[in-house]
Amino acid sequence: MAHEISLPASASALTVKGLKKSYGGLYATRDVQLAIQAGHVHAIIGPNGAGKTTLLSLLSGALAADAGEIFLFGEAMHERAEQARVSAGLTRSFQITSVFDELSVLQNLQVAVQRQQHAGFGFFRSSARDQAAKDAALAVARRVGLEKSAHQLSSQLSHGARRRLDVGLAIACKPRVLLMDEPMAGMGHEESGEMIELIQSLKKELTVVLVEHDMDAVFALADRITVLVQGAVLATGSVDEIRANAEVRLAYLGEDESEHESRHEGRHESAGSKTAHSEEVP
Repeated sequence: MAHEISLPASASALTVKGLKKSYGGLYATRDVQLAIQAGHVHAIIGPNGAGKTTLLSLLSGALAADAGEIFLFGEAMHERAEQARVSAGLTRSFQITSVFDELSVLQNLQVAVQRQQHAGFGFFRSSARDQAAKDAALAVARRVGLEKSAHQLSSQLSHGARRRLDVGLAIACKPRVLLMDEPMAGMGHEESGEMIELIQSLKKELTVVLVEHDMDAVFALADRITVLVQGAVLATGSVDEIRANAEVRLAYLGEDESEHESRHEGRHESAGSKTAHSEEVP
């Protein structure tokens, strides 16, 4: 369903150079530079207001940048419209699900398949009679764990199932790079675990750029992490490097190393505390 990654794993799937966006005197992104490797889950984290969702909007083309360049496997995307980026393999899964409640899971996925085939929404009836489109939609439903719910109305799905459907709508567009905006938002522990497993399995087929507040999920999934603060890149590194970075701790928690050690000791005294759905860097 996804484009195969023919370049070696060390190749850059998504390269961003000097990306800038401001609103009057307020900078949403400041000269952002990224090199995201093929086949990786690359997480974008940062405090509230750091510019994470704005960055995804700039990458997807939903928002126009003031300056900067975006390359998908070496192909320039920065002057392309949003739909042209989707066609090239750069697709976004939204923070708020964008499914049609009045349609079944399978029908929603058929619409997404139809869009990928440039048929447009107006041809849904003919698409419904298209066995190839139906088979493709069912394959996506199976891929995201919704095969048993294929004929269920989307309005009847649980929150976690709706989020998996949202991912299904994105991967029906056959992305090479998938931009994911808080896929674990509002989920309980079990649903978060299912989404983590799904994202881990996607790494075999495509590259994932993940914005997520659940740091347990980030540390479980990410190959690399970029930290944004006030629209600028503070640090990029492996999970261990980001965990150990004093500047990152200060940006997140406003604490120095001695304060961190004190907090860490206190944590041992209150074992069992849950860190999911926080922005804390443990």
